[in-house]
Order: sequence, then C-alpha cells, then structure tokens
Amino acid sequence: MKHFPFLILAAVVAALSLVAGCGKQAVPKAPVFVKDDVGIVRRVNPDEKNVYLVFTAHYSENDSGYFENFDGIVPVLNTLKEKGVKGSFFPTGVCFVQPQYQEPIRRIIDEGHYLSAHSYAHLVLCEEGRTLVSADSLAKDFARMEAQLERFGLEKKQYYWLIPPYESCNVESRENMEALGYKLLNPSDGPIFDLDWTTPDMAAYKTIDQMLDHLWEIEETEGLGGIILLIHAMNYPEKQDYERPYNHLGEIIDTLKVRGYGFRTFKDVIAAE
Repeated sequence: MKHFPFLILAAVVAALSLVAGCGKQAVPKAPVFVKDDVGIVRRVNPDEKNVYLVFTAHYSENDSGYFENFDGIVPVLNTLKEKGVKGSFFPTGVCFVQPQYQEPIRRIIDEGHYLSAHSYAHLVLCEEGRTLVSADSLAKDFARMEAQLERFGLEKKQYYWLIPPYESCNVESRENMEALGYKLLNPSDGPIFDLDWTTPDMAAYKTIDQMLDHLWEIEETEGLGGIILLIHAMNYPEKQDYERPYNHLGEIIDTLKVRGYGFRTFKDVIAAE
C-alpha cells in the first residue's frame, strides 16, 4: 500500500510527458519554399512527397463565359470528394458574382478546401517585363476581389496566398501585391495542363495524352515532391470531355497515391507558417 502513491505519481508524470510529446509532434514544420527569379513560390517542401493541387478559373464576361468560365468546378469537387483529397482554388472575382457558381463556391469552403482568388478582373499585370497595372489600380481590383471572398465569410488571414492573374507578374507587381498583404505562388515548372485551351492548329498544342505522359515522365526523372500542379476548372470551347484535364483528375490522384504521394493545400501552408 505504501508504494501506491509513488506508482500513481509515476503514472501521472508519464502521462503528462506523453501528452507533451504528442503536442510537440503536432506542431507543423515551417515550410521550405522554392522560388523563381521573380520571388514567387514554385514548390513547397520539395523533399516531401506531397502534391499541391491548384485550380484556377476566370469568367469571360464579354462572351457570357463562352471561352472562359468556372464550369468545371462541380466535376472537380465531386472527384476530390470521392478520392478524399483537398485542393486549393483560385477563381477570379468575376466568377464569384455569377449566379451559377454560388453553390459550388460554398461547397469549396464547406468541404474543407482552400479558397482564395486570382485578382478580380484577370488583369494583365506586365508584358515583356514592363508593368502595365499601377499600384493604385491593382489595389482597387483587389478590393473588389476581397469583397467577394469576404461575402462568403472569409478573412484575409484565411486567403492571403494568391496566384497572380495569368500566372504572370514582374518584381514590381509582386511587390505591389505583397504590399497589399499577399504571398504569391505559381504552378511549378514542368507540367503542361495549362495548355488545355490550345487547338490543333496552334504550335503549342498538346493532346491530353501527351500532357499526362509528360507529367509521369517528370515524376520518373525528377520527382514531384512539393509540386504545385495546376489544372483549370474551366470548359474551353471546341473540346471534348476527354480532352479536359480535370476529367482525368481521378486518374492523376490514383496514380500519385500508388507512387507514394500525399496531398496538401495552402491551408496546410498557413497552419505551418
């Protein structure tokens, strides 16, 4: 009986140590970023076998969404839900005001994905290194974008990782966006799913099979650790369903899982910063 208090104390100390140890393990490791020459993040934690699936879209108001739209969003969300994977979404602010996308945008949030934007009006920030949009004009566009994100209940601390419009900007534009409180990412070099808008008469045209083969060649030769993999959630005209990369999302996810990859979003990045 005299030994019981000692045993109880030892058990309590052991339990507290275990809890403390678990707490330490739960703290996310600070992310390691690979940036390009402009200072934009292109990979996250490249030594880890995780893929960051990102989805962008714009709605072309001049043709009522004929050329550019957010019409791939529901199939993308359905596939992610089926596969138990989260993604990061960056539609332009124009998408947020279209009636047909209200419910899908709400689904992005409710189903635990990361939601930010891609500017409001899909501005061309620079051309051949020359800045085309002033800091004041950029701030006005971003204010409209922020109003839409906040209409869905988000605060900037939840969406400050952003993809520049057209995935393109120079150092001055990057600094202007950073001055507004944003951190910038762009798709990793290599994969070519962003060519899904091209047609056979264009020099840059690639078939969907070529796009997929190219992805797996990169994986086999270089690895995809920390890659930011862009897939448009858009239906470009004159394309069959088979030609749309998002319709191959399930196949991409399954193959990556078999090859030992996990999936992360920019929610995870924010949590680790």
